[in-house]
Amino acid sequence: MTRRAVVGWVVAATVFLVAGAAVLLGSIGDVSRSVTRAGSTPVRVIAPEGSAQAPTIVLAHGFSGSAAMMDPMASALARAGHVVVLPDLPGHGSNAAPLEDGVLEPAVSDAVDFAAATTGLPVAVVGHSMGAGAVTSWAVDNPAAATVAISVPSAEDLPADASRPENLLILWGALESDRFVDAAEAALRAGYPDAVPDRTYGEFAAGTARRAVQIVGAEHISVIYRQQTFDEVAAWVTEAAGADGAGSASAGTDGAVSGAAGAASAQPRGDWRLLGALLVLVGGVLATRPILAIADRPPPAGGRPMTAPRSLAVLAGAAVVASLGAALLQGGIDRIPVAVVGYLLGWFVVGAVLLSLAVRGRGLSVGSVSGAGWGLIAGGVLALAMALPARLTWAAYELVGPRWWVVVALIVGTGGWFWAESRMVAGSMGWRRGGSLVASRLIIVVALLGAVALLGAPEFLTLTVPLVVPILLLLAMPGYWARDPAAAAAAQAVPLALVMATTFPLVG
Repeated sequence: MTRRAVVGWVVAATVFLVAGAAVLLGSIGDVSRSVTRAGSTPVRVIAPEGSAQAPTIVLAHGFSGSAAMMDPMASALARAGHVVVLPDLPGHGSNAAPLEDGVLEPAVSDAVDFAAATTGLPVAVVGHSMGAGAVTSWAVDNPAAATVAISVPSAEDLPADASRPENLLILWGALESDRFVDAAEAALRAGYPDAVPDRTYGEFAAGTARRAVQIVGAEHISVIYRQQTFDEVAAWVTEAAGADGAGSASAGTDGAVSGAAGAASAQPRGDWRLLGALLVLVGGVLATRPILAIADRPPPAGGRPMTAPRSLAVLAGAAVVASLGAALLQGGIDRIPVAVVGYLLGWFVVGAVLLSLAVRGRGLSVGSVSGAGWGLIAGGVLALAMALPARLTWAAYELVGPRWWVVVALIVGTGGWFWAESRMVAGSMGWRRGGSLVASRLIIVVALLGAVALLGAPEFLTLTVPLVVPILLLLAMPGYWARDPAAAAAAQAVPLALVMATTFPLVG
């Protein structure tokens, strides 16, 4: 790569990084945020610029989430005047306590006690997925100004009592699986057996208000970023905390919740931080190009690379066998103290071994030590570009407890797959190489989804597809640029390993 080309890539990366940082900082500057502890539970507190209105909101994340993932919703609610307390539930984010039976409700209780003591206002509890189950279970036995369950996974533990939990709003995404739709409808009918969605039943003043609403065009993850979700939550909790029960809904009313208290509330305005995160990610990817160019080496003479169709066939076969191998190894790899990671590590290791055997004896480059070093630098740059916006959008990136050594194991395991993959596509150039890498990522996703359906792989993998696919496609870019297989492996394994090691929960 010429000096002019290097300068061009650096300038382009800088432009995207600066623009992304400006959007991110501009998006979050109108609310305040701090980090502290509520008992043994780490919490993030997001507050409005002016005086706070009732109620204070405790906002609990789902499985593999964190306070970071709920920050966009919390910021929108803070702009509507609410102080929002976001706990890192056990095993998640900065909470190094493992996720075990019976630990979620005490963490919710810690956050509620902290919220009440901090503001002196009534407290509403809101949760997503696993967090929805935690806050509803807690609210069955404890008073709350309102309870909101977003994508609740089950309603089996809800009593047939409209006042428990108090003033319950149930939300779910229109694109979610039947499991979440059925749970939402069951939660509604636990209080009112003949109830239908989009109607409000009961009375806020009596704590018996209940409503279920579908969020248009949302699946399990995007549901927490939708403006409709923000509006429904803000209107519900404000109405529930109306002074002297003002604005209580009568049984069977249609339309959105509104009243004296709701009308006085500011709107829960979202922001542009996801655009800022995207710009930073693009900048991070562009920054890897000149770094990886340093690691370029001419291919060895006499090598016999595979054709694109054959390499894809081998990749597909390896992915299928990797799914079978990970299923056989699951009893041992489940000992890794990060949920789901053991299965994924086993999958990538088995797949890497198979791909390596498939290209053995073809005289293809294995890469170089210097290439691996430059790949590690490129991977570190990309990981940093992913981590900074993630802490305001979807992941905490906290290497607490055993996550430190788990990330090393993941770098080795996923790096083995990417190293072998790079050798598999060594004979392709231009659009054929790019197409092969994209197809390889889709093969990984399809194989993992098939393993969930047929081989008992962790079911949660199906819910992560909206995040996994963009990350894998993002990593295809440094994989495309790096001709040294060791550089390609390191540049992709470092950021992917950090995502996996820090996102999935710690378990006992």
